Amino acid sequence: MFTAEQIALFLLQSYSVLSNRTCQPSGHYQLAKGPKIIAMNHSVGCDPLHLPFILKETPLFLLQDGLFEIPLIGWLLKETGQIPVYRGTDKAKEAMNQACSFLKEGKTLAIFPEGKCIPVGQRVAAKTGVIRMALETGVPIIPLGLYVSPKNLIPLKFNWQGIERCGAWQVSGACHMRFGTPWMPKAQADLHAQADELMDRIYSLVAQAERESLCVSHTSLSPILQ
Repeated sequence: MFTAEQIALFLLQSYSVLSNRTCQPSGHYQLAKGPKIIAMNHSVGCDPLHLPFILKETPLFLLQDGLFEIPLIGWLLKETGQIPVYRGTDKAKEAMNQACSFLKEGKTLAIFPEGKCIPVGQRVAAKTGVIRMALETGVPIIPLGLYVSPKNLIPLKFNWQGIERCGAWQVSGACHMRFGTPWMPKAQADLHAQADELMDRIYSLVAQAERESLCVSHTSLSPILQ
């Protein structure tokens, strides 16, 4: 009998093979064992699907609650222990508490600090949740920059739970993943300023991943040096 995690990994791997999607990790992707928070940009709808095949452990994702209502996908997300985020409701703090509990148990989490899918080349202020999680648990943040060539993307614009959304979906080609060095926020510093600093680090890695892909840069996000 296969476990839900084995089924999910098989489906992810099969989808990547059938769609001719590959992954090109670089940077500090040989991550040490133990609890960690992987924080990445969220420009491509399928961007997190490669992570389980790169890391030594399967990460747990913080995902929008609506995904858990999709047939089969929702079941797999629940059975594999993914964390639903109920934004704008009384349950919004539950994801934070659950995530911190998992980190204290030694698990690895994956999160999008922007809180939603952002069109390529745009940027919004990051949420502070990832900073607060790191400070509460003492777990380091691993910044990760994801880049996919525009020629391998299909733009998306749709209505999700009554809200207009936009983004992109990778149809083929390589996803370039540039991992940065572990980073720990400071307890006495401003949370919002540190969330912005984290996104600066992430987008610096996006720019590096873009250069590695030999594509002409289409962003102007003033990345900082790592």
